[in-house]
Amino acid sequence: MRPVRSGEHPFTGLLEWATLAMLRVATPADAPAIARVHVASWRTTYPGMLPDSYLAAMDVRDYTGRWARALSSPVSPGTVTVVEEGGEIVGFASCGRQRDGHQPYEGELYAIYLLQEVQGRGHGRALVEASAAALAGKRITSMVVWVLRDNAHARGFYERLGGAYLRKRELDFGFGVTAMEVSYLWADTLATLLKRPAPAG
Repeated sequence: MRPVRSGEHPFTGLLEWATLAMLRVATPADAPAIARVHVASWRTTYPGMLPDSYLAAMDVRDYTGRWARALSSPVSPGTVTVVEEGGEIVGFASCGRQRDGHQPYEGELYAIYLLQEVQGRGHGRALVEASAAALAGKRITSMVVWVLRDNAHARGFYERLGGAYLRKRELDFGFGVTAMEVSYLWADTLATLLKRPAPAG
């Protein structure tokens, strides 16, 4: 495993599978690129699951502002990791403490998105594992993710990574748009995703 270069994600060793790709922690300057990936991935992933009018109304400028605020917040408890190919951001994941109140798990994979043309190259697995590693660095070794119930491709992906089906709920997107989503849980990310000893302490 090669040394981690300045600016790279501390779990960059995952990227031995792609010598031209790099994981790193996002900065506020990445907000426009993250927003472009966010909107583009929704528009290629969710047709038939969400109304076409809702997807068409997504505004990259609006999402740029949202990500700029999130990445600039001094109190943000989460971590955003980006994956680059040829110096361009092609995917990202964000994670932090779970947002569901009192639950038997501590961490949550909030979002993970890749451009359609780079899927199938191992980037998704690397982003999930990097997020689990970021949480483990904060002594959080359980993680949940929510995914649209009808997104069979994503559900299969999480199941192959060892995620266990947990429960379902209705998600309200606003503007009269709702959809069912389901969750997958890794009760012990160190055993199922990272396969390395728990942090000391």
